[in-house]
Amino acid sequence: MRRAILLFVKYPEPGKVKTRLAATVGAAMATDIYRRLVAVVLAGLPAEDDLVVAFDPPDRRAEVAAWIAGLPGGARATFLPQAEGDLGARLERALVEVFARGWESVAVIGSDCPALTPAIFSATWQALAAHDAVLGPSLDGGYYLLALRQPCEALFRGIAWSTGAVRAQTLAAAAAAGLRVHELPALADIDTEADWRAWEKTVG
Repeated sequence: MRRAILLFVKYPEPGKVKTRLAATVGAAMATDIYRRLVAVVLAGLPAEDDLVVAFDPPDRRAEVAAWIAGLPGGARATFLPQAEGDLGARLERALVEVFARGWESVAVIGSDCPALTPAIFSATWQALAAHDAVLGPSLDGGYYLLALRQPCEALFRGIAWSTGAVRAQTLAAAAAAGLRVHELPALADIDTEADWRAWEKTVG
């Protein structure tokens, strides 16, 4: 079975990434932190799974490809420009495209959760064999991973993105669509300076 990890990234331009973090540490430092988080997440992905990088903005393909390819685990990436619209629209279109290209199981992630490990993906694929969806909840009420075996537009519409209601609304949408969902252990996202400082302490 062809499996893909779909990683959402933005080109690391100061002022365009980690804006909540930038509010207290400044745009330049927030951008440096963002680059580090992407590198840590990439390094934690299982080598046996395909990697598709959904990037934004679309006109930065060359720069994003050079950046990602230079990181551990990034050389194998396939690149896909993100669609226009809110996060839900971009997630929906990217998943439709990846499934259309022949992948049969897809786990979409961002770069906010440096605690991702190969073991988490092993658990994801195992659970997905017996469920319609797998959700990795984040401690802030969102999610750090969503895995599917086929597209489901209902999971991405009417969601209050970037709020603490994302997980609950997604689970409600999944239930309404008749999907069997398995939840992984909750993990922390890095969104604020406090989040970053707390994670730094765990890695020394």
